[in-house]
Order: sequence, then structure tokens, then C-alpha cells
Amino acid sequence: MHAIEPASTYDVAVIGCGPVGITLAGLLGREGLRVAVFDRATEVYAQPRAVGFDHDAMRLFQRIGAAEALAPHVTDFRNTVYRGADGQVIQRVRRVDPPYPYTWAPNYTCDQPGVEAVLRQTVGAMPSVHFGLGTELLTLATREEGVSLMLRDAHGQHRACEARWVVGCDGASSTVRRLSGLKLRSHDYDEPWIVVDLKVGDAALSRLPDTNVQYCEPERPCTYIVCPGNHRRWEFMLMPDEPREGALDPARLWTLLQRWLQPGEAELWRAAAYRFHALVADDWRAGRVLLAGDAAHQTPPFMGQGMCQGLRDAGNLAWKLAAVQRREAGEALLDSYTAERRPHVEATTLLAKQLGVMLSERDLQRARERDARMLREAGGEAPTLIRQELIPPLRHGLIAHGAPRAGEVLPQPRVRDGRGERLLDDLLGATWRLVLATDDAAACSACAALAARHGVSLVLVGDGAAAPAGAHRVQERDGLLRDWLAAAGLIGALVRPDHCVYGGFATAEAAQALLQRRAAAWPAADPSQPTGDTAHATASSP
Repeated sequence: MHAIEPASTYDVAVIGCGPVGITLAGLLGREGLRVAVFDRATEVYAQPRAVGFDHDAMRLFQRIGAAEALAPHVTDFRNTVYRGADGQVIQRVRRVDPPYPYTWAPNYTCDQPGVEAVLRQTVGAMPSVHFGLGTELLTLATREEGVSLMLRDAHGQHRACEARWVVGCDGASSTVRRLSGLKLRSHDYDEPWIVVDLKVGDAALSRLPDTNVQYCEPERPCTYIVCPGNHRRWEFMLMPDEPREGALDPARLWTLLQRWLQPGEAELWRAAAYRFHALVADDWRAGRVLLAGDAAHQTPPFMGQGMCQGLRDAGNLAWKLAAVQRREAGEALLDSYTAERRPHVEATTLLAKQLGVMLSERDLQRARERDARMLREAGGEAPTLIRQELIPPLRHGLIAHGAPRAGEVLPQPRVRDGRGERLLDDLLGATWRLVLATDDAAACSACAALAARHGVSLVLVGDGAAAPAGAHRVQERDGLLRDWLAAAGLIGALVRPDHCVYGGFATAEAAQALLQRRAAAWPAADPSQPTGDTAHATASSP
């Protein structure tokens, strides 16, 4: 792990070294940007907070080279059963059937301390990422060409740092948000809950549910989550007439848990009182200062999307900062960050709020009416929702609005080429690319010419003839990508560096129109603006 260099100027300063901050630093480090990471803590927080993430997150961990090392700290996320006021099943939420869209499992539960340790070790080995742990941010001063930071280290010494850009990944009580004047807006959800993590003894594990359960019971709405190994989590809603004092007293916690376990059958690992909020900042950028993760938004936990949304922020922002810093794009590209991420986060947050309101009904009669209505609307049986289908596509910003598949995430199959088998993303990294799945030689040739003219990569998926010069020919294992394109009547897609589809196309002429449309929408760099000394740029210019 490389320490902060005295009197050095960085491309990006990341404030906060939690999962979002360290992942953002890793994505920027992979692009060769000089990154400084600061955090008040010196070590990974040793107890669990978030307990899950999804395949979008794993795809980012893959990008920074950490995915395989995470295996001991994660396990597949279980399906979820919603039980009504009288214990009956009123809804199920499950994952998609294989083959999985990104090859990775759609959802995971995790040991957060173990995950963070792997991420820090991976990113700490990147030569362009430097760490200032045990360091607190005091002030920010924005100038035309960058930001001056004043910090205080663990010994109380003040130190200055310069960065072209600052990203606040410093959590719900974000210092960066406060100093930059950005504000959170409430979506009117504010409920007190207790979260309890236990390490359950082997003898008691078999008595516990083997799925996740939402107990939609008026007397005490609660959640049960199966975590890796013998880790289990319960979340209990606090009633309005209950005292908040002593809420975490072990005797009181065991009273809440006695339905499932008795003292001696499990170890209380962690207990915390929370207010579950639905908060989203109106703007996530103030000049050269940006927000990500809980600093920009906070969501109720009922869709398991808290950490996932922050990691999507990192994936969206990293390639844009890299393009701007390398003067491949103008700074206006960063305006698309808020434009794209805020509506997406708001949609998911409002759905999580809706689920929270549904499961938290405290009136018995209304709860029974809710249960009957849900079953009636589903034809008398509990409806089944697909978890991944609840996450909306990107609907705003730098996409070809109206084009097929625009705003969706490109599938990632396992592919083979002359170098063996690997995941599709590992072929090129974070680049703009045309992905083509057709054996039409004329279309392949035309798209190769378009890719060369517009400075994007070309990936040909299938068993066709030899690839044109500069193109990559691969065969996929399961036909996942070809089927996904064919279902929309397409032969290919123009894809952004974050794997979001700019637009799909059915002909080479439609591909040309997409590339022209992107060129017209792309914010040109101001040649008068200075660029950083970025050492190892890897992404293609647009």
C-alpha cells in the first residue's frame, strides 16, 4: 500500500475508504489516474454492516482484479419469502434462472470486513493509488484548476493536498457533502429498526429457515437473512411506544430472538439501532467536488440495494473522470453523472420504501386486507417476483433514447479465443466498443470500418470468418449474448465503458447512426484546460 506523497498533486482525491471509495479508487487506478484515498479510520471496520451485493458489484470487483479473491467471503443470496399477518406466504422474490446474465451469480451475501480487506489489498497494490489512512478532512477550497484539501492526520498534524477532483464517499454524515453545500432531499421514510447479527452454533442452524424471510406481521415486522457460514441477521422494527433507551441491551435482544434461538445457541456479534431513511441529494456535483454512495443517497434495506447503488455510482463515475482527466471529453461529461444516477437511485429507493411500507403495516385488519389483496391480484397464489427485474435500466443521460436496449446492461458471457477462456469484460477492459453477434461477413466488415473511423473497439461474437484487422473474434459458451440481442431483433450494440448499452442496432447502417449520434452528444474537451500527468491510460478515445 503506497503512502501519500508529500507536496504531490493527484488527479482524484477519494474521501472515504469503505467499499464504494476503495472500489472507485481501484477503477481509477486501473485507468492509470493518480489517486489519493483518505479515511479517518486506519483499519477495516471489524463488524458487518452491509451483508449483500449483486452481480453489478461483482462485475466491478472483477474489473479491479478482486473477484476471485472474494470467494471465501461471499455466498449466493437465498430467495426471499414474504409471510403475512397469519404466517401464510404472500409473496416470493427469487433470482433469474441460469445461465446468469453476467456469469456471476445475480446476488450474494457477504462478510463485509473480509470483502473490504480483499479490496484494500487489491487496490493497495496499484502503483498509482496512494493512501492516507487515519486522516480527517477539515476543509476544501475549490479553484479553477483543482481543489485544495486541508487534512489532519492521526498525530494531530495538519497537511495539505491538491487534487483535480474530489469525490466524497464518506458515508451518511459526509463531511464532503457538508463542505460542498450539497443537500439531501427526503422521500418521507423515517423508521427506527434494530439490526442484530449473530454467529449461530452448528446445532441450532438446522432449525432456522433456509431462505430469507420478511415477516410482515403487525405485532413486530422483521427480516431474517441467511449470511455466509454461520452468520445470520435479524432486523426488528421498533414500535412507536417502545423506549429507545436500552434498545440494544442483550436481555432485550434475546427477548426479540427467542422465537428462533435461546441464549447459548448463538453469539451476539453486533447490534445497532438505525433509522431507515429514503434520502437522495438533488445534485451530486458542485464544480470539482462530487458525491457517491451514502454521501449522495440512503435507501431502506428492503431490496438489498444500499451498497449496490453506491458501487454503481463508482462504475458510472470512474470512466467519466478518466475521460475528462485525459482530455478525451469536456467537463460537461460529469454533468451526466447526476443526470443518470439520481433518477435510477430514486426509482429503486422509492420501490424499497414501498416494500418497507407494505411489510410494516401495524394494523391487524389492514394487514389481513393487504394479504388477501396480494393473493387475489395474483390469482389466488403468492406472486413471484424476479429480483433483477426490479432494478430499472438507465433511462437518462448519455444513451441513445429510443434505440433498442438503450440503458440496459450488456450481458457478460464466458468466451473463448486463441488465448483460452475468459469473461468478456477481461478482453478489452473499460472501453467504448461495438459488440457484434452475426456471421454476416458484410456487416462485420462494415462495422470494422466504423469502429476504426470512430475510435472504438470491435468485438465479434460467433464462429464466423476471421476477424477484420483490429477486431476481436470470440466464441461464447452459452449463447447468452447472441440470444439477448436476437430477442430484440438486433445483431449488435454500441456499449459504454461501464457496460451500459448506448443503443442496439439491427444493421450496419443503424450502427453508423448510433456512432454519429454519440459523436454529436459527446462533450468536447477544452484544449486550453490542463491535463494531469496520467501515467497508464488504457481506455480508447471516443
